[in-house]
Amino acid sequence: MKSPMSQALMITLAVIFATALSVTIAMICISYLEKNPTTYTATQTVPQRSTESDTVITTRYPIASSNAPLYSDTLGTSESLSESPIPEPETPLGNGLAFASNGNGTCTLIGIGTCTDVCVTIPEYSPAGDRVTSIAPRAFYACSFLTAVQIPAGVTLIGDQAFAACNNLVYISVNDTNPYYCDIDGILYTADLYTLHLYPPMRAGSNASISSVTAEIMEMAFYNCAYLTHIYYEGSAEQWDSIDIGPRNHSLTAASKTFEGGKGA
Repeated sequence: MKSPMSQALMITLAVIFATALSVTIAMICISYLEKNPTTYTATQTVPQRSTESDTVITTRYPIASSNAPLYSDTLGTSESLSESPIPEPETPLGNGLAFASNGNGTCTLIGIGTCTDVCVTIPEYSPAGDRVTSIAPRAFYACSFLTAVQIPAGVTLIGDQAFAACNNLVYISVNDTNPYYCDIDGILYTADLYTLHLYPPMRAGSNASISSVTAEIMEMAFYNCAYLTHIYYEGSAEQWDSIDIGPRNHSLTAASKTFEGGKGA
């Protein structure tokens, strides 16, 4: 028969062992939960909505354009306003300008046609697919609503008075890659500056500079210029007198002039 002391010792050891085992198990569980938080299976109480209508989420989205999707009141369902996007209207090639085919894949711009644009961009190709290589004489003659013209790279010939008497014309622009023509501050020249074709009648500013290289000024190149009062010529007075100046350039001849070296006329 065991003594009371032996029994007390055994009970104490049993209690210590049980306590240690419980602590170990608890530590293992805590460590596992920290490493695997999503495996926690405790029940989460979801608050109940107060009314039946709240069971549908009513999120609406603004419609930016007619092609944007139309969202219904129920989140996650949608339907398109149309099965295909509405195409943007295309600008007709040439904008109503009149062309005549040269029969070799090129054509000539012969007139304003039905175009009503105040700023005309002459296209590289006509509506028929011909490359625009020339502008006929008097093609835009006396077109009163024209204020600006852009000439493409492919134009190799501009006829006499093609833009003459366009009394509201402010600026002429030539594509930088055109090897035959250029513009200097909106004034139309041949690429070598030998011929001055047109000084736009409504060009801003009262002064104009002309290169000493220029030897020809076309008929009506300076016709009815509203603001021009002074010409700066880079050559001498003798050189100026040798320039071939066409008729009806009263705005040019009436303007005061300063020649190279500061001498005036």
